[in-house]
Amino acid sequence: MNVRDTREKKSSVPEDSRQLVTFQLGAEEFGLDIGSIAEVVRPLRITPLPRMPEFIEGVVNLRGTIIPVVDLRKRFGLEIAPGTAKKVRMLITRGAVRGPGSAGGDLLGLVVDGVREVLHIPRQQIDPAPAAARGLQADFIGGVGKVGDRLVILVDITKILSRQEREALAEAGDA
Repeated sequence: MNVRDTREKKSSVPEDSRQLVTFQLGAEEFGLDIGSIAEVVRPLRITPLPRMPEFIEGVVNLRGTIIPVVDLRKRFGLEIAPGTAKKVRMLITRGAVRGPGSAGGDLLGLVVDGVREVLHIPRQQIDPAPAAARGLQADFIGGVGKVGDRLVILVDITKILSRQEREALAEAGDA
C-alpha cells in the first residue's frame, strides 16, 4: 500500500469525514487516522529488548532508524491465532512515542494480522467509544465507525502506550 499516494488524495476528502487505514486483528477491524501512518511493510527481523512489557516485541532497524515494535494482539489482550504469521503486516506509525530520547523518534511499529483498505468515514457515522470500552485498559479506543453493516474500532495512536511504557522505551533507546 502506498500511503504517500493516499495522502495526496486527502485534499479531496470532505471536511466532515475521517480518512482511515483499516487493519485486521482476528475477526475485528480497526482503523488508524491515515496521517499517523508512515508506511506499511512486511515484518522485519525484531530484536527483543529486555525487561519490556510482554506486548513490546522489541525493535527493528528500518533503513537505519531503530523503531520499537508492539504486537497489537498482545496489547489488546486478544488470543494469538495459529497460522496468521504468513499474512502479518507491520504498520509504521507516527505520534505514539514522543520525545527525542525515544528509539526511532516518534515512530512505532505495530504488528497486525493484515491491512485492509483506506476508508473515508463521515463523522456522523462515528460514535464515541462505548462506556464499557473506556478506562485505563482501553483508553486507546477513540470511537466506533459504522460502514454499512461493518463496525470499525478507531484507535487513538497517542494512547497505544502509557506514559510509563513510553518512558521505558526512551530509557531502552538511551542505553
